[in-house]
Amino acid sequence: MSSHTRPQRVLCCWFPDWSVQRLIASQPELRRSMVVLTESTKRGDFVYQCNDLAKRRGVRPGMPASEAETFAKTHDSLKIRQASLDQDKTALVEVALRCEPYSFCIGLEETDRPECLLMDVTGIAHFFSGEHALLEQLQQELSSQGFETRLAIANTVGMAWAVAHCLETSQRMIVPATDRAFKDKLSIGALRLPETVLAKLGRLGIYTIGQLQKLDRCSLWSRFGEELLRRMDQLAGERPESITSCRPVPRFIASRRLEYGLTQPETIEQLWLSLLERLVSLLSPMRLGTRHLRCHFVMDNRSEHEINIRLCGTTADVRRLANLLRLQLERQHWNAPLVGIRLEALEVAPLDRTQREMLEGASHDQACRFSQLLDRLSSRLGNEAVTRPAGQPNPIPELSVRLVPVTEVFSAKTVEQDALLPLDRPTALFPCPRPIEVIAVIPDGPPTALFWKSDRLEIAQCWGPERIEFGWWLGPFVRRDYYRVETTKGKRLWVFRRLQDDRWFWHGEWF
Repeated sequence: MSSHTRPQRVLCCWFPDWSVQRLIASQPELRRSMVVLTESTKRGDFVYQCNDLAKRRGVRPGMPASEAETFAKTHDSLKIRQASLDQDKTALVEVALRCEPYSFCIGLEETDRPECLLMDVTGIAHFFSGEHALLEQLQQELSSQGFETRLAIANTVGMAWAVAHCLETSQRMIVPATDRAFKDKLSIGALRLPETVLAKLGRLGIYTIGQLQKLDRCSLWSRFGEELLRRMDQLAGERPESITSCRPVPRFIASRRLEYGLTQPETIEQLWLSLLERLVSLLSPMRLGTRHLRCHFVMDNRSEHEINIRLCGTTADVRRLANLLRLQLERQHWNAPLVGIRLEALEVAPLDRTQREMLEGASHDQACRFSQLLDRLSSRLGNEAVTRPAGQPNPIPELSVRLVPVTEVFSAKTVEQDALLPLDRPTALFPCPRPIEVIAVIPDGPPTALFWKSDRLEIAQCWGPERIEFGWWLGPFVRRDYYRVETTKGKRLWVFRRLQDDRWFWHGEWF
C-alpha cells in the first residue's frame, strides 16, 4: 500500500543567471571574459545579466549598458551581447530532455524567463540509492556540461523552488517529507511573488512565511489579492500545482481490429489476454506500471462498451490485470459479435519499490495481497463502495474527514492533515451531533452531569474548552466550546456547547 502513503516528491534544479550560463556553455572561450547581456527597452539598453567577473567589477542587472562599460578595466575582455530569451528557453528545454533518466516528468517553471527545471521524482530515488545520491549524480552530470546548479527536493513544487533559491552556489538540499514546519523559516521572497507585493510586506515588517501564516487570510486577500494566498497554498501543498512536461507523455495502447466477429468467450479471452500482454510489454522495459486500465470493445452492430479498471497502486502484472478484467467481463452481456478491442494504460507511473515496504515492517507479500483484495472488491462492488477516510483542511470536526475511493490517488494535501494529536479527536465521530442536556455548576462552564435519553452520566473529569469558530464569512458559521469528559463509569466523551444558543451536543466518543 505504499502508493497510498507516498507523498509526491519534486526536484527543483535552478540555473542562476541561466542566460549567461547558456552563452558561456555554448562559447567556452568567453569564460575568462567580462560578459554582459543587455536587453533593449524604450528607454535604451540595460543590463539583463552578467557573469561573476562583471559582478566583481560592479556591474548590476538593471543599470544602463553604457554605464556597465565604464566598469571594465583596461585588461578586461569586455563582451556585450544582446539577451535572447527564445534561445534561452529552447536551450533549457534541451537540458531538460537530457535529464530524462532522472525523472519521467520534467518541465520548466511557469514564468516568462524560466531558469528552473521541475522534476517529478516520486518513486525514482531508489534507482539511485536514495535522494541524496540522485541529487549528487544529477549535479555532477550538469557540472560536467558546464552548468552551475542549486538543487532541492521537497513535497511540493513551491517548496522545492523556494529551497533551491535559498541555497548558495552548487549547494543541494532535501526537505524531509515529514518536515512540515520547514516552510515557516523561509523568507517571503521564496513565494514567487511580484516585487511590489514583497515590498509592501517588507514595509509591514513581514519577512518570513511563518509570520505571514499567522495573519488573517481575509485581510491578506483584501490587501494583496488572490496571488498571495495561491502561492502560500501551493507552498504548503493545499492547492495543486502540476508540472507541464517538456515532452508529451507517450500513450500506451494495444488494439486489434477484426475482419470477422468473435462470439466464443474462450476466443475473446484469448484475444484480450494477448493484447494485455502486449500492453504490459510496452511498460515493463521502462519500469512503469498503470493505475488505470481502459478497455474499449467494439461490436459488429456498431455498439461500443467501455470498462475502466482502477487500481490502488501501479502494476505491470498481467495476471493481476487479467483477473480484474475477467471479473468485469463476467457481468457483460453482448448481443453482437466482437470486432475490435482497444486497451490503454492510463495514469502511468514508476512501479512501487518493494524493498522499502519490507524495511517499514510490512512484508511485500502482505502488502500485495491486501492491495489485490482492495482491487478485487472495487472491481466487483464499484469504486465508490470501497473507501477510506481522508483528512480535509476544514476545522469543523464533521467536515474534516471525507470518504474517498481506495483507488483515488493519495494527494500531498491529504498527507499534511495531521496537525492534531491522536487524542485530540475521538475514535468515533458522529456525523450529526446528538443533542443532550447538561448540568453545569458555573454558568458557561464545564458540565458536571449530562443526560442522554433516559440515562444520567456523572462527569468525573473534564478537559477544555477548545473553542472552534469558523466560517463567519461564509454565512452560517460554527461557534463551539468542546470538552473532553470522562464519566464515573469510565466512558470518555466529546461534547460541546453551541455558543449561539447555549445548547449542548454529544459529538464523539473514545474507545
